[in-house]
Amino acid sequence: MIRGKWGKWTLTDEERAWMEEHFAHTKNEEVARHLGVSRRTAVRLARGMGLEKSAEFVRTMQANAVHHAARANRGQGNAGKANLLKYGKAYQFKPGQGGNKRFMSPEAFKEMHRRKGIIRRETVRAERRRVAFGLEQRTALRVVKAPKAKIYLRHELRKRGYVVAHASSDATITTNTRRSAILEQRAEKMGIRFYPTEKQNDKKVF
Repeated sequence: MIRGKWGKWTLTDEERAWMEEHFAHTKNEEVARHLGVSRRTAVRLARGMGLEKSAEFVRTMQANAVHHAARANRGQGNAGKANLLKYGKAYQFKPGQGGNKRFMSPEAFKEMHRRKGIIRRETVRAERRRVAFGLEQRTALRVVKAPKAKIYLRHELRKRGYVVAHASSDATITTNTRRSAILEQRAEKMGIRFYPTEKQNDKKVF
């Protein structure tokens, strides 16, 4: 092995010949030991030469790994399929059971829902206070129920072509809107705002 100016290893002609002859069917640990370098350096040098392990060597190593894994499992008492059938059912989903409930005790599951309820109630109270003082909500929770008259009015606006989102107080006037002055006046009294498009600015209201 020849070490270059910047620390890069270079194989001698003799080492290159050995690599071409032995790398395909020799473990990387043995290659590294023969060259006197780390396993990572040995693999990098082989890739630089375009060398790969032979298919027969790969199959042999895979079979060897399976054999040693099976022997290790037998030593630890792994029953294989029997254990899967015995313990697997305990962790399967059951009808009416969520993911958290599978891994939590009944007491912990009950406590989790209690905390969730407290957090939600505190959030709703905070949002109601913000609405009462005229501030913008921080969440999408509906904390104030609209009166039936306003719900019905939104429905009537949609029938006439106004674009009103669900539970919204904004109505958009489009080219397909059949405007009604009476309906718009009633809606404005209930806090619904109208936003005409550019093409609707000069359209007459009946």
